[in-house]
Amino acid sequence: MDLSILLPILGLAFVIWAAVFIICSETWQLPSAFMPLGLGAYIYFGAQPWNWILLMPIFSIFVFNVSAVLSSPKFSGWVSYLNYILILPVVVIYFLNFRKIFADDSLLKTIICGIFFLFMLIYVSKFWLSDVILLLVNKFYSRKSDDLETEITHRFVTGTGKTRTFHVTITTLGAIETSGFFYWYIGFKKISPQDRVMIKLRTGCLGTTYISGFPKLVSRRSFVDKYQ
Repeated sequence: MDLSILLPILGLAFVIWAAVFIICSETWQLPSAFMPLGLGAYIYFGAQPWNWILLMPIFSIFVFNVSAVLSSPKFSGWVSYLNYILILPVVVIYFLNFRKIFADDSLLKTIICGIFFLFMLIYVSKFWLSDVILLLVNKFYSRKSDDLETEITHRFVTGTGKTRTFHVTITTLGAIETSGFFYWYIGFKKISPQDRVMIKLRTGCLGTTYISGFPKLVSRRSFVDKYQ
């Protein structure tokens, strides 16, 4: 196929893919929005030093089925410290390349931009790197796994734009924040408050409890039952 035709098609496909993940993802799923771009850039530039960083978004695909984290905070005990320790290599790499990044800037601009980028780097690394790694490790082994038969009585969205979050109210769990994929799946399946669903709850090896996958419809309440 002619590249003049293929490239716009691939570009449009990437925009749609990225938009869906940006709108619907929880923080640990969000790096998947850039997976096609990172993979394409890695193939284009080749396996050169540090180019492996372009493949990092692929890891978030493996935690895509973590639809909601029920533990608050996500990680507790010694794992909560590990969550920040995993950021240190990124910070070290940043400081090792600090002079190269701001080589042509004035002292004032270097200080202001340097501090700003450092905080941004820590923030992004926390949610897009260390959280993803720990959730992936948490999935390796389940300490506990339960099939919860319940009802999803309500779903709602709070905030707008970048602050938008998706929520569902589950009879036995209350109102919880979920991914947009979980939220829209309920609408796609037309699950009503009267329907019985099965939700998979898992507690992983790091002690974090989460909803795995999407709700499975067990039974629908018939039209006659609703008015008895």
